[in-house]
Amino acid sequence: MHALLAILSIPSVSDAYGDVLYVYPSWVERGEQGEWLGVDVPWVYPLLAWAPILVADVLGPDALPLVWMLMVTALDAVALRMLLDVPRGRTMAWTWLGLQLALGPVALGRIDTVAVAVCIIGLAVLRGGRPGIAAAAFTVAAWMKVWPGVLYLAMLIARRERMRVLAAGALVSAAVLGVALLLGSEHSLSFLTQQEDRGLQIEAIAATPYMWAATVDEALVFFDRQIWTFQVGGDGVRTVSALATPVLVAVVVLLCAVGAIAVRRSHGREAIVWLAVAMVAALIVTNKVGSPQFVLWLVVPALLLAEAGARRHWRGVGAIALVAVLTQVQFPWTYDWLVVAHPAAVLLLTVRNLVHVGILVGAVWMLLRAARRGPFAVSAEERREQVAHAAGLDEEGVVAEAALEHDGLGARDARREPGREPLLIGDREEPVARDADDERQ
Repeated sequence: MHALLAILSIPSVSDAYGDVLYVYPSWVERGEQGEWLGVDVPWVYPLLAWAPILVADVLGPDALPLVWMLMVTALDAVALRMLLDVPRGRTMAWTWLGLQLALGPVALGRIDTVAVAVCIIGLAVLRGGRPGIAAAAFTVAAWMKVWPGVLYLAMLIARRERMRVLAAGALVSAAVLGVALLLGSEHSLSFLTQQEDRGLQIEAIAATPYMWAATVDEALVFFDRQIWTFQVGGDGVRTVSALATPVLVAVVVLLCAVGAIAVRRSHGREAIVWLAVAMVAALIVTNKVGSPQFVLWLVVPALLLAEAGARRHWRGVGAIALVAVLTQVQFPWTYDWLVVAHPAAVLLLTVRNLVHVGILVGAVWMLLRAARRGPFAVSAEERREQVAHAAGLDEEGVVAEAALEHDGLGARDARREPGREPLLIGDREEPVARDADDERQ
């Protein structure tokens, strides 16, 4: 599959590999001339974003695109192999590969590609019972692109080993900042403020009304050569752009609070899955940027949904796959139409953005449901489906009934001892009813 995506990345086929072909080599060249981004001057990315770029540049700028493709293929292979060693790993692996194919060549041509692979390695070691290493992996990824930080926050909310998670994140961050200090950097945290002055990128959800206005010449689409993106111009754009970041931060903080309540009141896995989906989706929906690679941010939440495996979870995976397909059609295949505000391209953009909003709304609804309904965030019908699915016994209703009776006993125990978690099959750290023999017993 990576070979197919590599072919689709050839410049004569698409523009999806543009960052690797032109942008990253230009950054390296600028650094070699004495001006390293994030060290000598402010940069929109955290410092570890340099790591994959410099590795790919090991044979020089001319070989960088080829080395990049080989590097991300090898890293994905390592992550895939580790994923296959965990329970339901095969399902998660196929989900990941399917989403890469759905998104198309851009799935391999961005720094986010590396961040996703590191996060998947973190997910695999977390399932292997090493939360400290998982937290370190999520933190490393967050120092490449900021978005994995919300996965770290979700883990901090969900896990009982919070001190270990905090320590791992602090150690990685201290190491990165220590190296920055040794390099003499005064801009190691500049990525936190560099987005403040930029406008609305044409793909951003908030830019959608302006794109429709541009179809009738009531707004402007222009190329910003300083940040190499197409943006919108029009009445109120500056205000909307200025509000985007504060809204993003407020939404993430609010979701963390709701997630903490949901994890405390329900069995943790259901709550934490939807918390991860909601927080990543919120980063996309409230963002003033809307680049196609943002869909990659949803890969890890999609794997958590696939691991949970009930029908409602697969609906979430389906929505993420749909937004990936729509994004691929938009970029790279019809992007030339979008930048001139062709009505058909703007309609496609609108549908894609509505799906993004739908993912956020659906995830928040499920998270609120988990917080509201106490220990049982699923209905009896959903519980039967979940147990039968995990046991591989869809036709044997007696198994599901036995599991429900088991939960009922747990609920009565919880009522006798206030604050005690119900005796669900599997504890709050494990998938519900993952072993058929346990169900038969």
